[in-house]
Amino acid sequence: MKELIYPVKVIDCANGVEGVDALFKVSYPQIGLTEPFLCKIPAGGYIILDYGMEYVGGIRILAHNESKNVRIRVGESVTETCAELGENGACNDHSLRDITVHIPAYSDNEYFKSGFRFCRIDNLAENALYVKKVLLNYTHAGLDQKGDFECDDERVNEIFKIATRTVYMNVQNGVIYDGIKRDRLVWVGDLHPEFLAYLGLYDDYSYLKNSLEFSIEQTTPPAWVNGIPAYSMWLLIVINDYIKHTGDVKFLEKHIDYIENTARFISEHISSDGKLKYDFVFLDWPSQNFEDKGYAGNIALAFMAMNATVEMLSLCGKHTRFASEKAEILKVNNPDSCDYKQGCALRSYCGLSQDVSVLVKDGVKGFSTFMSYYILSSIASKYGSAKATEMLKEYYGGMLDLGATSFFEDFDIDWMMNASRIDQIPNGKVDIHATKGDFCYKGFRHSFCHGWAGGPVQYLQRVVAGVKIIDSKTFEIKPDLGNLKWIKASFPTPYGLIKVECDGKELKIDAPKEITIIK
Repeated sequence: MKELIYPVKVIDCANGVEGVDALFKVSYPQIGLTEPFLCKIPAGGYIILDYGMEYVGGIRILAHNESKNVRIRVGESVTETCAELGENGACNDHSLRDITVHIPAYSDNEYFKSGFRFCRIDNLAENALYVKKVLLNYTHAGLDQKGDFECDDERVNEIFKIATRTVYMNVQNGVIYDGIKRDRLVWVGDLHPEFLAYLGLYDDYSYLKNSLEFSIEQTTPPAWVNGIPAYSMWLLIVINDYIKHTGDVKFLEKHIDYIENTARFISEHISSDGKLKYDFVFLDWPSQNFEDKGYAGNIALAFMAMNATVEMLSLCGKHTRFASEKAEILKVNNPDSCDYKQGCALRSYCGLSQDVSVLVKDGVKGFSTFMSYYILSSIASKYGSAKATEMLKEYYGGMLDLGATSFFEDFDIDWMMNASRIDQIPNGKVDIHATKGDFCYKGFRHSFCHGWAGGPVQYLQRVVAGVKIIDSKTFEIKPDLGNLKWIKASFPTPYGLIKVECDGKELKIDAPKEITIIK
């Protein structure tokens, strides 16, 4: 569905721009022959508009007169909206964000489908351009949010809301995107944190199923999903979590041969002494800075994938020996420990032995948005949720303090030093969008709304509210409030909502009659 969003303020304008109030006037979105309220952008003039929050969609311009040379740019930060193509990573990759067009008289046209919050219009023509409206046409799935989380800490509540919004905006085209500006693809490795968040928010499982069907269609074994060994492992993990939550046995039966063939292909790359036999070792981008490139994390993924395979094959009455044997080999022969947070967290998350002290060393330095749920849940399992929630507030709160209205593809807490907010012109401060980022997401190419950053959703629901899925009809609920005084949470299931309330003394649970609750 589409929703029209009006700008909330003008960030900047120059060279005689007049009548900007016309752009904020709410009226029927139709251009007419006579328009009493118009914004004038003279030749050589420009205007930068702020829509208040990041959205996914296009810019709809209602123009009264013709202008043959108008440049339109959109961006996730003010400075991206002002950048030249090629400058600090500014690009039109995956979706256009910088175009020059001919705007006809009495026209109503839409430009772009991208992720952005800001729009800059430069009139490069010789005559003034008169516009009635510059609307953001917000495109979203129209899902009815069922799951929620609330507590006495407003900072935590804000983080949950923004994480929810981040995931929701990436529900596009019937599937779940990786990012709304760049990587508008179904990257299977990135799906797991998005799936976990989605399952805690919505009961329309079609987007999950479509994402899996699409991914399966894209790769025929023997081959690595998305060309990455770890992503084949993630696919098995994601499918298993989907089946556990939904009980969609028909989907499992339909694809069980594919699942088995993928699992056997993975198992062939696990040696008898627990070594992974493939060249491209990838966990997440920040892990590539470490010597093992995420190898320890890949061991954890292979272990989880083999265990997931055993569960799925067992449900379909198929032999599981090859997978269970590989899981045991990995359990016995895996590296003793991992000294970076992403790999350490995954090892702890899946039950491999691990000294987790590295997770709290140097605070939130070394966190990644992709791995945030696994890191936070592992910290909570060792040190309690009080510690994990404070680290959640510091890390994700840092993005909020920089003006974020959705969470980033990556974030390093050190970026905050003397940093400008993304909704302001830097004026001598550090422009984090122009100067930060790494690998394939340097500078303005960096996505500021990436679905995998929704980790706070599942952390707060599954760890703090304590909702654990055993299967589609069985849930364990053991809240860990930490320093919070009270929490309220709702969690969708195929049979209705589970509602949890806890003040540290009394636990109240309301669940559908089909659901068995273990306390």
